[in-house]
Amino acid sequence: MRPTRLARLRQFVLLALLFNLVYFLWAEDLLRGAGFGPKVQREPLRLERQINPQAVKIQKIDPQFPGDAALASAEGPCLQSNPLEQGKASLLRQSVSPLLPPEAWAMTPATLPARWIIYIGQYNSPLTIASKRAELAALNIAVEALTNPELELGLSLGHFTSQSAAATALEALKKRGLRKALVVQEQPETLGTVMRVRLSDAALQNKLDSLGAELANTGWQPCS
Repeated sequence: MRPTRLARLRQFVLLALLFNLVYFLWAEDLLRGAGFGPKVQREPLRLERQINPQAVKIQKIDPQFPGDAALASAEGPCLQSNPLEQGKASLLRQSVSPLLPPEAWAMTPATLPARWIIYIGQYNSPLTIASKRAELAALNIAVEALTNPELELGLSLGHFTSQSAAATALEALKKRGLRKALVVQEQPETLGTVMRVRLSDAALQNKLDSLGAELANTGWQPCS
């Protein structure tokens, strides 16, 4: 009898481990390619979480950021990126320089506003994170990626440009059943860079489009 009971116990442990592994992969949306995954939530506070363009402070022209004067006199529609952190701005500058003429683009320093988030954590394992994601999905609360590695393992439920806006949103989420969440500053106010481009013809547009991944998440919008 003992070998049979031991074999059953081993089978039970293996099944439990397999179940936890599958649940973790499902909760982390790693099975989407196979047709399985948690329901994508549409958070009504999404628009309130976007970076407020009015909060971005464009600095005066700096000798290290040439091109603004030539860009202002060029023809064609003007587009500008969201503020970029210095590392991404440098990579983008290296990619754009050989493709676009100097008068068609410019880099301008800008102050990125502080970033406040609704935060839950920190947790002790990825499995706990997966379980918490499932709880939030049941409450129809969306989760965003963290940009500050010091806050891992944790979850962001939205980012805001002021502490008061984050606190107001947190109170709204508490009414929907959220517990044990805090408002924390994910990033302080920092110096970044805005890229502007003048698309005088279709050829320039095609060159800009050819950058592909380098332009991912730059958030192009009409120049202010």
